[in-house]
Amino acid sequence: MAAGATVVQIARADSSSDASSVDRIELWADRDDDDADGRPDGQQSDLGPMARTDLVAIEPRWTGLRWRVLSGGEHARIVTDAGPWAWDRIVPRRAWLQGISPGRTEVSLEGRARALRLRLDVLGVEWRTSTGDEVDPARSHVALTRTPPLRFVAASAPSSDDPDAVRIVLALFDDSNGTLPRSVSLESLGPLGTPLDAFPSLSLSPEPCAPNRPGMRCWTTAPLRLVVDRVDREHPLAADRSLIARVGGAVVLRSEGRKAQMVRVLGPRESEVGPIDRYRAKLRPFVVRLAPGGSPAIGGSEGGAVVAMRAELASAAAIWGQCGVTFGDERAWSIRVVDPPPSHLIAIGDDLGIPASGGVVTMRVGDKRLSLTTFAGERVDRVARQLVHAAERAGLRALVLPNARIGPGLESSVDVSIRDRDGLPMTVDVVPGVALSTDPTLSVRIGSVDLADGLDHFSDDNAVAGTLEERTLVKAFDDGDPTTIEVFVVPLFSGNGRLGESFIGSDLSSLRNVVLLDGAGVRARASSFTLPHELGHVLMDLPGHPDDYVIDTPTSLMDSDASDASAFGPRRLSLEDCARVIRQSGPGARVPLLSAWPVEPLPIGKSASR
Repeated sequence: MAAGATVVQIARADSSSDASSVDRIELWADRDDDDADGRPDGQQSDLGPMARTDLVAIEPRWTGLRWRVLSGGEHARIVTDAGPWAWDRIVPRRAWLQGISPGRTEVSLEGRARALRLRLDVLGVEWRTSTGDEVDPARSHVALTRTPPLRFVAASAPSSDDPDAVRIVLALFDDSNGTLPRSVSLESLGPLGTPLDAFPSLSLSPEPCAPNRPGMRCWTTAPLRLVVDRVDREHPLAADRSLIARVGGAVVLRSEGRKAQMVRVLGPRESEVGPIDRYRAKLRPFVVRLAPGGSPAIGGSEGGAVVAMRAELASAAAIWGQCGVTFGDERAWSIRVVDPPPSHLIAIGDDLGIPASGGVVTMRVGDKRLSLTTFAGERVDRVARQLVHAAERAGLRALVLPNARIGPGLESSVDVSIRDRDGLPMTVDVVPGVALSTDPTLSVRIGSVDLADGLDHFSDDNAVAGTLEERTLVKAFDDGDPTTIEVFVVPLFSGNGRLGESFIGSDLSSLRNVVLLDGAGVRARASSFTLPHELGHVLMDLPGHPDDYVIDTPTSLMDSDASDASAFGPRRLSLEDCARVIRQSGPGARVPLLSAWPVEPLPIGKSASR
């Protein structure tokens, strides 16, 4: 038998009877999509290896015979190496059975001294929403729950307040006098097929079957919640019907230990922008050391920092799975532990952008001295270009990085980053005994990153530009790709109370699509979800917080001040949040931070032992 969900049982009638002996085979209707091509496996004419997962091998003693349908031929079919095999033909040695729809197929096998009869009982699985609508396991999907746990009343009256919950309905042949005849379990798999969670024994209640299923008895589960972590999984209000799941993975129903059917886990089934499947954001995570060669902001060591950051990214990806958003294959995450950059940045006109009055700007880069003369009325961007020319004459590279104009500024300031020939930032310093600038109105500053007293963070006045220290840090590692999101973890912010900052990709920002985290923000993951919250500002292009101007919602991820480690903490994303993310950052956005990420087949065999 091929590894899969289909269960075979053999039952023989009394051979002393005048009737011919009858063998019974049980199949599950193969309505799911094991090869992830968007078509039910039972409707495909070209079945590749993955689409054959649920097929059951025909025993050699039944091959070489003509299979003639007596009734119910629409419920099952024969499959050979050449594809589907028509009834009323001799079946070759290599052949399989596949369930198509719930029902009973009677077959006569001819070619021996007496006819042999087979009864193919095809069992059914349905996935139903809280409103009773059926979820097609091949063309649709289930989604992570976006609501706090609620008290459940009865399987026959699921709560509409839990819109992402699903019930499983089984259609079985009633051969057991009303008693459930089998062991049924449920398993959740991650995007790589790794087991995440399971119900070893699934509680089922009887339910009336549809009129088109004569002789069958139906059973249903309570509404099942697919949740992001143990906090949700173990809450007393829903612990007996909650299962940890991940976007890109699957929920697998098993009978007698073998797969009966599965459905994939993706984003919300319905939203203002339509069904949301799976999207991928490109993150570039950095953990910054306190000082060159010093301890990293988290983890205690380089290896520990990588482990801690991977856990933080995984937690954030789980939260954003509510909107079908993830951060790519975990195995491909590249986390860098870096020193604070050297003082490579010169801010011309920082912060007010006031033009020059005339003077001399002098600085040192290694053993090279750069000098330029400013003139009355000369704008800061022209002075920046002069500095670039001076650097190039000295055999260096220089990048011009304009800033947004801050609220009290006259014009925008301009940063110039000095690099070596390989593009690596170099240290810029003052010449001993010589003023950096003698121009009385043109502000010239050298940026530095000194984290001993915390990273200087922006205020309301300079939020669009960021502080010089923030710009010196971020611009040293910027890859120039507007579709990536840089994430920096620093030991701490200066002052008190701030755990994270973000710079969104609007036209006004100097730093775009950047998240800065205090190490304490990582440690406060369970109560504040700082990283997914700050990513929300970037992905939604949301400069403020919803509770700044509408009702306070402490369970919302984007709440400005909620802190709660329970299932009622700031961990929920609404359908409106998800729709905004797709509009602002999806493939059709001005700067697409998200790309569609189609699912791939999952390796599914026997259930994991638990």
